[in-house]
Amino acid sequence: SEVPPLTELTPREIEVLTLIARGRSNKEIAQHLQISIKTVKTHVSNILSKLHMMDRTQAAVYAVRQGLVPPEQASRPRA
Repeated sequence: SEVPPLTELTPREIEVLTLIARGRSNKEIAQHLQISIKTVKTHVSNILSKLHMMDRTQAAVYAVRQGLVPPEQASRPRA
């Protein structure tokens, strides 16, 4: 199946996706972006939906493959 382009995501969703790929938890993402955990969860849901992915790990792999995060900076995502 074809991989959806990054252009499907908003700039904020790309920011969240990048942090997911760096292994940040929802709480850490919320603190970093100064938004609520609920808002982070909404962004994560939107990202997974738009990219047709099941979980954060798939999204993290996508981020690395798209060049958002260098492989050496990628980390196993935490919820």
